[in-house]
Amino acid sequence: MSSTISAEPRSVAPGRRQPGLFERLPWARQWGPISWRESPGWLASVGIHLVIMLLLLGFRLHSQKSSESIVLDALEDIQNETAFETTSVDQVGIGSEVTSMSAGQTTALVTAGPQAGPQVEQQVQERVDQYIKGPDVRVAEDAMLKPADEKLTASLGTGAIGGGVVNLAGPDGGGVGGAIDRLTWEIAQSLHENKTTVIWLFDQSLSLKERRDTIADRFENVYRQLESMDEGGKGALQTAAATYGQGFKLLTDKPLDDTKSLIPKIRAIPDDPSGKENVFAAVNQLVVKFKGERAKKRSILIFIITDEKGDDAEKHLESAITACRHAGIRVYTVGNAALFGREKGYVNWKYADGTNEDVEVDAGPETVEPESIVLGFWGGNGPDLSRMSSGYGPYALTRLCKETGGQYLIAQEDDKGPRFDPAVMRNYQPDYRPIRDYVKSVEKNKAKGALVTAAKATKIETVLLPRLNFPAYNDNVLRETMTEAQKPAADFLYKINQLVGLLSQGEKDREKVREPRWRAAYDLAIGRALAMKVRASGYNSMLAEMKGTPKSFQEKESNEWRIQPSKTINAPQDVKKFERQASMYLKRVIDDHPETPWARLAERELATPMGWEWKERKNPGLFAANTTQEEARRQIRLAEEKAKTEASKKPATPPRERPKL
Repeated sequence: MSSTISAEPRSVAPGRRQPGLFERLPWARQWGPISWRESPGWLASVGIHLVIMLLLLGFRLHSQKSSESIVLDALEDIQNETAFETTSVDQVGIGSEVTSMSAGQTTALVTAGPQAGPQVEQQVQERVDQYIKGPDVRVAEDAMLKPADEKLTASLGTGAIGGGVVNLAGPDGGGVGGAIDRLTWEIAQSLHENKTTVIWLFDQSLSLKERRDTIADRFENVYRQLESMDEGGKGALQTAAATYGQGFKLLTDKPLDDTKSLIPKIRAIPDDPSGKENVFAAVNQLVVKFKGERAKKRSILIFIITDEKGDDAEKHLESAITACRHAGIRVYTVGNAALFGREKGYVNWKYADGTNEDVEVDAGPETVEPESIVLGFWGGNGPDLSRMSSGYGPYALTRLCKETGGQYLIAQEDDKGPRFDPAVMRNYQPDYRPIRDYVKSVEKNKAKGALVTAAKATKIETVLLPRLNFPAYNDNVLRETMTEAQKPAADFLYKINQLVGLLSQGEKDREKVREPRWRAAYDLAIGRALAMKVRASGYNSMLAEMKGTPKSFQEKESNEWRIQPSKTINAPQDVKKFERQASMYLKRVIDDHPETPWARLAERELATPMGWEWKERKNPGLFAANTTQEEARRQIRLAEEKAKTEASKKPATPPRERPKL
């Protein structure tokens, strides 16, 4: 047949090329001999694209094979784990009915048809995600979990402020008791998912004894509630405890099933008079000690009980965060709120004689670096805003809780300052990124950098406010007093000019700032600094004028001049320009950030006019008008002798040593 291909080679004329297989095909003969060199361009293009398609197909098949390998590995792990769990001695049932399953039934479940498919598919997907993502650390969202157990709902509070912070201070939140109820709920949630090991870490500070005792009082009730929920079965919840101060100590060598023996140990925690609180080093040691609990498929929760910020954040914060995240440990803190923009807080300390005193402690700030200048208010009366609560905890402990999926629970706020709505303050969270990222952000924006530099400067050099009252029972005394007052006034004006100069360096970058917190802080700082510059300049002008030409009293019995705020600016035009700028910044804070600490401070600043005026008055504690120098000295000497005589009659008061809290 013409279509048959002969197996024997045909003879060809000498010098001619042997036809190829393709050319010997019947349908190829119709086209005639083909030369690749003479072939059209489209044929070469088809060949190249065909090769590329084959390569892509091979890569896709390889990827699918790798993906299938991961899924199969995950599936195999699930099969092995299920087989292990079903052959375990500990089995959970309801009443006398115990559900058990053989290894063969387990395999059947994994390989079963449509009924078992969705469950197994979900398990496989979870395992694949774990293979890809690594250890799963649950990060708490700002939204609060709604408890289902009625026993816990009464004291859980609604003070979620964001950034992993829950404000439970005050009667509505329940204070320390409310915080313990919150922790009880967290334990219950954890038990619902896994067996759980809880580690209580107590601050040994003198100031914390009352809080430790409160927790010891509630311990038995807490664990009774958890036991009544019957989550996880026998041995599901285990507890350990430790203390920290200058050092670190475990109260239990291993986690306990029964917490009754822990209660007396908590009550007997000795006070550490060193005043040191190395909390982050303690957390690191707990991770090393108890990380093996994860191998037992147990969740680990660390509960820090304190009222300060910790002294070793610079050395150990980052390592503590890394260690806890790697081990899947969540950290919670029951602590105090930081004062707004300040490093120090206060603890009310009761002495043995029954007297009380507010003692400074390291409780802040709520940010990595100070972001608020520290200035007093000059002239006029107004509320004391130096002890406002920030609504947030100290930066380092709050970040440790947030980064590990826990929460910072505020059990106490300073009761001598105003507080703010958590719903409003949620928009003004501190920057909880790693410190290196915070520093980069500050270095990148001149407004932020200028603010932090200025805040540090006022922290290092406290600005003293000049004198406002000047005795004037004769002109010589008035001039002497004015001369002495001008010295600190000149120093004050120099420092204010430095402050304004620092903050002004960031004005060009102010519009690049997007975070509400930074905008409010910068505007408030430069607004207050400019207002102080206006006041200081006017103050110096007024003193110089009075010293050169003393005013006469209009009332016979007046013996003192007081310089007080006025709307009139007695200063050159450039100072009046600064007054307009200061007002602009401060009013913008009030308009753009209402019901916040920044707005409250701006309102207080604007409530006092920036100009000055003199007002005469009678001060009964001073000499009468027109008293001579000799008579004044004689009366002063008599008063001093009388004071010494009265002091000698009083029993000596032993010196009081402030505690190191």
